[in-house]
Amino acid sequence: MKMSKKTHRWIGLQNGVFYLLFVLVIGLLGYFGREFKFESDWTYGARNSLSLPTQALLQSLDKPLTFIAYIPDRPDLEAELRKMAGKYQRIKADTSIEFVNPDLDPARAKQDGIQYAGQLAIHLGDRSEVVEATGEDIIANAIQRMSRGGERLVLFLEGHGERNPLAQESTGMSQLVANLQRNGFSIQPHNLVRTQSLPQNASFVVIASPQQDLLPGEADVLKQYVEQGGNLLWLQDPGGLHGLQALEELLGLQIYDGTVVDANQALQQLLGINHPAVIPIVDYGKSEVVQKLTGMQTVFPFATMVARDPQAGGKDGSLAWQADEFLMTLPTSWLESSGSLEGAVKFDEGSGDQAGPLPIGVVETRTLEASDGQPDAKPREQRVAVIGDSDFMLNSFIGQGANLDLATSLFNWLSADDKLLEIPVIRAPDTQLDIGETTGFVLAVFFLFVLPLGLLLTGLLIWWRRRKR
Repeated sequence: MKMSKKTHRWIGLQNGVFYLLFVLVIGLLGYFGREFKFESDWTYGARNSLSLPTQALLQSLDKPLTFIAYIPDRPDLEAELRKMAGKYQRIKADTSIEFVNPDLDPARAKQDGIQYAGQLAIHLGDRSEVVEATGEDIIANAIQRMSRGGERLVLFLEGHGERNPLAQESTGMSQLVANLQRNGFSIQPHNLVRTQSLPQNASFVVIASPQQDLLPGEADVLKQYVEQGGNLLWLQDPGGLHGLQALEELLGLQIYDGTVVDANQALQQLLGINHPAVIPIVDYGKSEVVQKLTGMQTVFPFATMVARDPQAGGKDGSLAWQADEFLMTLPTSWLESSGSLEGAVKFDEGSGDQAGPLPIGVVETRTLEASDGQPDAKPREQRVAVIGDSDFMLNSFIGQGANLDLATSLFNWLSADDKLLEIPVIRAPDTQLDIGETTGFVLAVFFLFVLPLGLLLTGLLIWWRRRKR
């Protein structure tokens, strides 16, 4: 086929348009690649990305975040740390990382509190903290401590058989305390007989189920503390108030005798509960303490009913509180007033049992006017939480359901760290192995019987062959 000049010109024009469009597409791809960014982490458990709790924490910060790595001049280690910092930069754009050789700049290392090479200084605004590892949970907990603006002192009342916050037994609270200390709390037992007062720098006081009566003077100190605006967490198990009746009246509450039970066997099988006095909570109030717990369950063993006194406003000894019954049991539960939980437990309205749903927790607030001696001071909100159970914070139950999340939210709320309420508890990744019952049985049989027997038979076989030589 013979091509004319016109055909050549037409083909040349087509080629020119093609190359022009090709260059234009390449340019647009480069522009969009620079202006827009898409990332996807396909690793198991998204190990190359930060967890959702850490992302929420970073998004709540309003100050720049800086990592300063005090390491020798090692390009390979710097590359790894830049990769680590990149995870935080993707969530918080004003995150940066610096590298300082502590041997060449000892003055700066001393200023940041660096003791030896290999440590990492984290700066959040004008605050800083030194860590020795780059694990996500370690860095996130350090950031959370700095975001509080200072350590929060929490006093646990002692001297009357209360729960021991530092005990490592199943009846202690050491697991909860360890988590709180990582997040910036300082936990301190406090004996009123020894001090006769409560320090003013405490964020709040915890009454963790006393088993002996408080002295009248001790009860007066607690009452005066609340009247003067102190925050309080009161955990009350069934079995009497032990001298705290005046405090109950001051708070305008009714703490009942008896134990809340739920004999729904289908529910017990579903949750793996084998006692009617271990009750789940899935219905929460409007308080900001439990907003992040929607759709989650908490577990309360041997709890009692705590409710707002309907006549509290008309009593002389009660303060004016805004109250929310924020922990509600299921409709199948009831308050067992007989005190006997042996055998088949049944609801008996004639004996004084109260049908559910029942409140087992109340949070209260009231606004305190600014002090006359401080003209620039703003009104402050006093906060009180009363829960008819202390067992949910114990080592044996703190890992059940969302108990740790609830306990942490209570401590943050009572410390007025409201910006941390929406942040889930930061846990180390891959600390829990979830396997089925059959898989667990197979693994147990293999490691307890098959493997030892196989090693024994192998040894006998080797011995027998050597003996025959």
